[in-house]
Amino acid sequence: MEFFENNGITARFMAALAGVNHSTITRYINDKKIKPIASTLKRNMRYDFNESRKVLKEMVASKNPIDPSKKIHAFYNFKGGTGKTSLSYQVSTHLALLGYNVLVVDTDAQSHLTVSFGLLDNLSLPTIYDGLVNGLPFDDLIIHIKDGLDLIPANLSLTKLEVHIKEKTRQENVIKRYMGGATSRYDFVIFDSNPNITTLNRNVLSFANFLNIICETHPYSVHGMALVIDDLLEFYNQIEQPLPEILIIPNKYEDRSTTSAEAMSILVKNYGKYMIPDFAVRKSEDFPRSAREQLPLSFFSKANSIAFEDMLDYLKILIEKCTRSDKLI
Repeated sequence: MEFFENNGITARFMAALAGVNHSTITRYINDKKIKPIASTLKRNMRYDFNESRKVLKEMVASKNPIDPSKKIHAFYNFKGGTGKTSLSYQVSTHLALLGYNVLVVDTDAQSHLTVSFGLLDNLSLPTIYDGLVNGLPFDDLIIHIKDGLDLIPANLSLTKLEVHIKEKTRQENVIKRYMGGATSRYDFVIFDSNPNITTLNRNVLSFANFLNIICETHPYSVHGMALVIDDLLEFYNQIEQPLPEILIIPNKYEDRSTTSAEAMSILVKNYGKYMIPDFAVRKSEDFPRSAREQLPLSFFSKANSIAFEDMLDYLKILIEKCTRSDKLI
């Protein structure tokens, strides 16, 4: 299938992503004679992914060098349902829109991220299993989604991977040995991890230099953070490897919920050094809609979308922390 076919982004959302005036974007589009998607309305013209990426890449590169120093990202939590897949999908698609070269690796056998990219019949697709066990070359695993956006999909074959990894020497570094050299062509490599303490996840953790720990603002998820952080500290100590940068992202926050407020208070008190002050991703129906329609937020959100507003802030935080420039986009 053609990903995001006949869907695109407006000049106003491009301006928001690039951090420039709307007039700057429209002037650039007119000067370059960039054509909108034919089926869109004149008062709400949209531009396809690849054309939008060209515009945004020009805008971003003029302000920041596209040269991330921390490129291997794990979206991690061994509790399910925290929103790892949803946020990794939004981050990866929007980073690619901004002009970065992004590789997304789905390491969850449930393959929800793979499905988000429209690959519903994924059982015959090559996965990281085929690379590590069957010796398939790295390039043969990659599915090209759009310009600057590649995917290594997942399917049920990953349920068989644990046994094979444990048979190898230095089992926590199997993925690093397989992928390490090949990732140089990408600005960001984003792993969507599975919600378990597995050898596969250990491989992802040993490879990553930035951990996005997604924590639902709910008592169960917050209480589990002590186990997550303790386990990480113990694991990196065991493999004698420095702890990567950790960013805890409170997710599904509800402004008027006492439960969310109490959860945030506990997170800040215990893990504030891993958090951005006063930042959380708020609960919004736009996130499940994005998954349902297999479209990034910027392709359908309204101008006042809190989901897009929070995702924009999240992108700015990541780019600031992970590039060699100290400027925001």
